[in-house]
Amino acid sequence: MPPSSSNNDFAIVCYLHILFYFECPQNPSYIIGTGAHTVLIGAASCNRFRTEIRVNGRQIQIVQCLEDLAYPADEPVALEDMVLLKGEKNAIVKKFARLIGKNHPPKKYFEMPVGWCSWYCIGPNISEKLIFENLRVIKQKTPQLKYIQIDDGFQPFMGDWLETSDKFDRPMREICADIKKAGFEPAIWLAPFIASPKSRLLREHSEYFVQDAAGRPLCSDRVTFGGWRDGPWYMLDGTHPGAQQYIYDVVREIYENWGVRYYKLDANVWGGLPFGVRYDKNATAVEAYRRGMDTLWKAVHGEAFILGCNAPMWPSLGEVTAMRVTNDVIRSAAHMANLSEQCFSRNWMHRTLWVNDPDCLIMSDAIPEIMDPAGVIHKSPIKKKFYRLNNIYVRASGGMVLSGDYVGKYTDADIARLSRILDTDYTAAEFDDALEIGTKKTKSGTEYFIFNRKALWKQYEITVASGVRVIDMYSGMELKVKHGHVRLHLSRNAAAWVKICRA
Repeated sequence: MPPSSSNNDFAIVCYLHILFYFECPQNPSYIIGTGAHTVLIGAASCNRFRTEIRVNGRQIQIVQCLEDLAYPADEPVALEDMVLLKGEKNAIVKKFARLIGKNHPPKKYFEMPVGWCSWYCIGPNISEKLIFENLRVIKQKTPQLKYIQIDDGFQPFMGDWLETSDKFDRPMREICADIKKAGFEPAIWLAPFIASPKSRLLREHSEYFVQDAAGRPLCSDRVTFGGWRDGPWYMLDGTHPGAQQYIYDVVREIYENWGVRYYKLDANVWGGLPFGVRYDKNATAVEAYRRGMDTLWKAVHGEAFILGCNAPMWPSLGEVTAMRVTNDVIRSAAHMANLSEQCFSRNWMHRTLWVNDPDCLIMSDAIPEIMDPAGVIHKSPIKKKFYRLNNIYVRASGGMVLSGDYVGKYTDADIARLSRILDTDYTAAEFDDALEIGTKKTKSGTEYFIFNRKALWKQYEITVASGVRVIDMYSGMELKVKHGHVRLHLSRNAAAWVKICRA
């Protein structure tokens, strides 16, 4: 039996499918109600137009944004498909995913990436020395972290992706080759739709960018957030033939000569913002973005793992292999609890629309101070509650697992826990309406994921049959069963991961 909770809160759940670091009204699906009486209204396609579902106390409006384009009176305009579903929440979101998949078949993936990401332990100050210091430790302690993701900071300026910063003595092609020689796979971070004011790209090819009314490149800080580093950013125009060729040439070089098969694409939303003047004046922002992504896929012959990060979700349907479904990790328990809610409300997307990326697994304190998504530098406090929340949430997501740590700081207990997290079939847990209690059935037993969302302290009770073992999977310790029950006491923003298996 599932665990019971002493106070169940029912609420309207609204899924915000655009993950910006600034306010955005776009919301292509809406869910109201609970249990068997849940109603879902949603856009099942996004080929040309953004869908917004606007809700207030009196009405629900379904809006498809045609932007400031001219449409001949005698020609039909093909709008995006809309669906209205009623039933049990987890059942109807699965049906919704299948309907979306008919319009936007998900990309196939060759394997679920498991690896290491440089950003959360090193930040933008990455160097060849730090990459290989970590690689040596990973090879010794955690060789299962196969993909070595070189994140933001290797390039001199945003936009100049084939150049390396002065922190590197060799071209990135040689560094990627050495990662392969060590028995690992290089993965690269790119932001293909933006460029810095200092970049060679903007200086030499200003015509590749979204323009303002005066015919000059439009700076994103004039219309929205200007970017978190090396900004303010300018937005590449996915409808411009020169910009498309630039994207193709960059990605083709990295694919063919660097040997990279995994790409983390960040700041993608800047390629689909509905501002400014584009080369093709009849194209919507969605079309501009999708043309840029199509160009990228041509460069890799359709054979790469493409992760969308800070990307417009619905315009990315069918255009990415994986999608970040939360904001960035910050080493705070309250922030981590919020990320878990974001993620679990989107667990239904995992392996139906794309592979879900819950962001990085964090088990140790960062070495340097780290820049957050807003560009603010933070120290990295050690809070045990944060690590427990993060680790359990990543497991419950069923998604990608990338360590964001300096692995040399891992204890034997950390390595053992990493092994338990990676012992997975990569399916997502199914949660209740409050996103508080989730379950996942595996070949070896049933896993429970419990998150105390509100109360200062809360008791949870799991009823178990005789002749079974109950394991606290975070610690690896066996829990005692009393009178057929296991009781857990969790403080606010605490979490538990329990597995019930045969003795």
